[in-house]
Amino acid sequence: MKKMNELIKLTLTTTLVGTLLVILNLIFLSSLTLSIISIIIIPLGPFIYQYKKYKENKEVEERFPEFLRDVAQNIRTGMTIPQAIKATKDTYYGALTPYVKKMIVQIDWGVPFDKILLDFARHTTESLRRTVLTIIDTHKGGGDIADIFDSIGKSIVEVNRINKERSSIIHNQMLTGYIIFFIFIGVLIVMQTFLVPILQTFSTSEVGIPTLKELSGFFANVFRILIVIQGFFSGLIVGKLSEGSIISGLKHSIVLVIVGSLALLVFI
Repeated sequence: MKKMNELIKLTLTTTLVGTLLVILNLIFLSSLTLSIISIIIIPLGPFIYQYKKYKENKEVEERFPEFLRDVAQNIRTGMTIPQAIKATKDTYYGALTPYVKKMIVQIDWGVPFDKILLDFARHTTESLRRTVLTIIDTHKGGGDIADIFDSIGKSIVEVNRINKERSSIIHNQMLTGYIIFFIFIGVLIVMQTFLVPILQTFSTSEVGIPTLKELSGFFANVFRILIVIQGFFSGLIVGKLSEGSIISGLKHSIVLVIVGSLALLVFI
């Protein structure tokens, strides 16, 4: 319910801001570029929500091995599994903390351990769901649960390390995406600065034939629209390449659109 309220608030906020910009633009500025940006802002709320959820899930995945390690250590001191989990109630696990507190509440209500883990799995990532199912299956099969928690926690840490190495390797591709975008901006600036004036040779004052000023304004608007579209989708692609998630590219999209728009504002 809390997350649903957050989604509604973000959606309403971006919708109101985008609509307000559209209205102000129509009344005072009549800028095609601002209209495009405003239209992009309107549906931005769900994207921002999904990005926040993505970042939260990433932190949950990173802190889960720490939680398993603490529970395993508590079990080795002679505690039962419920006692070991409840003993972590004062430990801070970042984005994982609310899930741990929920587990403790469910333990107090007498909910079975397997159902607690399954409920946790339903609200987290696919990777953690597989991990939780492994814990449940192993627990049912018997064995030292502390060793199970330790080994699974180490496996998650290793997977996270591999993912970070992957991101580091792909970092060059992310830089390439930025470089390509800046080259694209440079090409547009050169075209607007040098190519469009050459059209002055062919400009005319005859009725129905566009003048140089009209051509220059037309191309400037087209280039601004191209920058916004190219920056937005390039950012999503960069996010997919560098972090394996399109929604993680939202921050790149915002940076590229702002930088590109400022560059055209200064040079065109």
